[in-house]
Amino acid sequence: MLGRVLSSIRRSFWAFSLVAILGFLSACASLGLASNHLRPGHVFQDCAHCPQMIVVPAGMAMLGSPESDPMRRPDEEPVQRIMIEEAFAVGRYEVTVGELEAFVRATGRDIGGDCLTDRNVTGNWAHDAGTTFRDPGFSQTQSHPVACVSWDDAQAYADWLSVQTGRDYRLLTELEWEYVARADTSIGNLYPWGNDPASGCGYANAFDQSAMEKYGGMDTSGYTLFDPMRCRDGWLNTSPVGSLTANGFGVHDIIGNVSEWVGGCHTPSHDAQPAGESAPGAGACVRRVAKGGSWGTLAHNFRIGERLPYPATHRDDSIGIRVARSSLGNAGYSTSPIRAASQGDSISWRCSCWRLGPTVTAIR
Repeated sequence: MLGRVLSSIRRSFWAFSLVAILGFLSACASLGLASNHLRPGHVFQDCAHCPQMIVVPAGMAMLGSPESDPMRRPDEEPVQRIMIEEAFAVGRYEVTVGELEAFVRATGRDIGGDCLTDRNVTGNWAHDAGTTFRDPGFSQTQSHPVACVSWDDAQAYADWLSVQTGRDYRLLTELEWEYVARADTSIGNLYPWGNDPASGCGYANAFDQSAMEKYGGMDTSGYTLFDPMRCRDGWLNTSPVGSLTANGFGVHDIIGNVSEWVGGCHTPSHDAQPAGESAPGAGACVRRVAKGGSWGTLAHNFRIGERLPYPATHRDDSIGIRVARSSLGNAGYSTSPIRAASQGDSISWRCSCWRLGPTVTAIR
């Protein structure tokens, strides 16, 4: 009799222990403690044709150009320091030709021509009906960043990713873009790598000394400042995504290669629109904003605070797409993990809170 009682007690003890352990693991998972998926630097892909995404941490962001910037313009003022309170995911690379091709084939969207190019007369950019994302006027492969896409095209692509994956894909806000570009560097730097543009060729595919070999004879009299990068990055036009060094968040080509459409409207100053505001719908803005400069961009246009305003229908051989994803949740997510970024990728993270979403707090 005593043996049966002891046996029953043991079974009850182990059953209680198992329940307690499972409860603890569940609690850890809900806090993001049982999974590396929520940690900054984690790389994932929601589907085979989706862009690779990387998680960036919460932290203090700066929007705009500092007073020390000699090229600062009124639409880059005033500087706002804003706390991004929740981590989010951003495209590790710019959207590629192959990734946009999957979208076009699936939806039948007509991404036409009328793209700004100098393919007909070197150094003379004009809209050309035959220049498209499939033929931007220079050689590309499926792994090059897509160009000749409008803001409307970029928004439609992000919306399609959301439908395909059931996730919240979108364009980055301008605040998020500048935060990712700075990537934990000195918050007042003009460029992600410091204040000297000549140090940027390891990070940015730009209008450099290689480009000057082709464009050296062009008429520059109409430029207020003509300042090619004083270095060589190895490419004349676009380079395959990820060819150059990633920044401190593990993001490639945030500066250079192609400029990137961001959400929100172009405004006369940063006071005119809340920094964390989502992009208004199609037709709501007179002009949208592209950020980051490109293979055809002069050095001063690579400044993080630079804003390039264009109509939402504008297509350009140097403007492409990068997407963001929010609402990743606290308990992991059903994506295809690629890997957590290694120490060699120089990923920086400062935050012990890895809840994911676009929440911001302005600090005036």
